[in-house]
Amino acid sequence: MISRDTFVQVLTEVHLIEGVKKQRLMRNDEQGLIVLRHYVELFERFDISEDRFNATYRWWYQHPTEMDGLLEEVSERLSDLEREVNATN
Repeated sequence: MISRDTFVQVLTEVHLIEGVKKQRLMRNDEQGLIVLRHYVELFERFDISEDRFNATYRWWYQHPTEMDGLLEEVSERLSDLEREVNATN
């Protein structure tokens, strides 16, 4: 399993990747490939595999009380990033 602190960082970036995907900020014909590249780079940077990520995610999903706290921390990190971006604009 991925450590909690690392998983918070990874899941924060997963939310960013998925947010870009949902906002359709990439051309549709390139979207799948670009998203895949982002996931590959993310997993490489944290030295984890997709299987390890999925196993860790399943564990958290099966523990909803703990998952709520984890997602709250991810949400706080995303809010911090948003404030940083807004401060530079």
